[in-house]
Amino acid sequence: MDQATQIARIKKAFQYIDSGQTATTPGVKRAPVAAYTDKPWLDRELASIFKNYPLFMGLSGVIAEPGDYLTMEHSTLPMLLVRGDDGVARAFINMCSHRGAPVAQGCGRAANFTCRYHAWTYGRAGDLKVIPDQRNFPGVEPQNHGLMPLPLVERHGMIWVQPDPAAKIDLDQHLDTMQGELAGYDLQNYVHYQRRVLHRDINWKMPIDTFLEPYHFAALHKDTVAPIFFGNLCLFEGHGLHHWMAVMRKSIESLRDKPEAEWDFIKHTAISYQLFPNTIFTMQADHVETWRIFPVNNRVDQCVIYFDCYVPEPVTSDKAKKYWDKNIDLAIRTVDGEDIVIQQEMERNYMSGAMEEILIGQNEPALAYFHQSLERAMAESEG
Repeated sequence: MDQATQIARIKKAFQYIDSGQTATTPGVKRAPVAAYTDKPWLDRELASIFKNYPLFMGLSGVIAEPGDYLTMEHSTLPMLLVRGDDGVARAFINMCSHRGAPVAQGCGRAANFTCRYHAWTYGRAGDLKVIPDQRNFPGVEPQNHGLMPLPLVERHGMIWVQPDPAAKIDLDQHLDTMQGELAGYDLQNYVHYQRRVLHRDINWKMPIDTFLEPYHFAALHKDTVAPIFFGNLCLFEGHGLHHWMAVMRKSIESLRDKPEAEWDFIKHTAISYQLFPNTIFTMQADHVETWRIFPVNNRVDQCVIYFDCYVPEPVTSDKAKKYWDKNIDLAIRTVDGEDIVIQQEMERNYMSGAMEEILIGQNEPALAYFHQSLERAMAESEG
């Protein structure tokens, strides 16, 4: 982020702090509770949003070396990401061409991928290497039965996959003007430190919702992040289907007496980029957190949350490990221990059918923008 942009954003933050205001959107938005409870609504999301748009899968560091792999669990396609011997990141449907069993689980590093059912074995490039007792498969040529590839683009240190084998990814079109925001962070240099996988009984949109407004900080997070950040105060900017929202650390006040050339917007904020459709990408003062949320089991009230922490350099000392573990603990305690706990109660209330719509205030512009983007994307996909 160039210095002129940082200065302009910090001046806007000071203006809001001094006036007691925040970024706003015109009018109150009313969103249907059915978006969180109705199976037909989820079916539309899976058929349009989760199939027709590239999905952010992680920074390049999540599969940094040849043989590093990562599997995904959600309600579209089972995915396998792997870094090949040639250094190229590839994505495949995680499904053996024999009988459809997965060929990999979790994450790690592997020379080959072997199906647990009948031991058909695939290389890092998805090629079928071994068919046990191949004599009983006449006409089944290994070169024609490798893992099915999925479209993947790796750019700016970010990996994108579209869960449709026939699709082509136009990342310039998808990212729109958000690409300029992300390109300047040198994300290819970040190191993957830790992952948490959370299965929770809430609609997949709820964990995203909680990142899109600081209105709740004072009430819900009084002992975690409220002492660190200004509540009910944010900057916001839309970029096509995506947007970013920044919340201000109270430490930003220390910049008032410093020359503008020394102002650092990133250090004194937390910037949440909502990467359409299902990712919260947060630039913290000294690291990156990503939260990727998928519906699971074709259930409108279940999701899986992939939390990943990326750090600027390899963690080689106990001091560094303790520091990053403390950061992760705060993130998980806040989001999972506070936000998601109350969202599970909200989901149960929604499922009762007693409420028809939720209200999104003018002081929640990012939340309103997210739901408008979903509505627009579904309408365009459905023609």
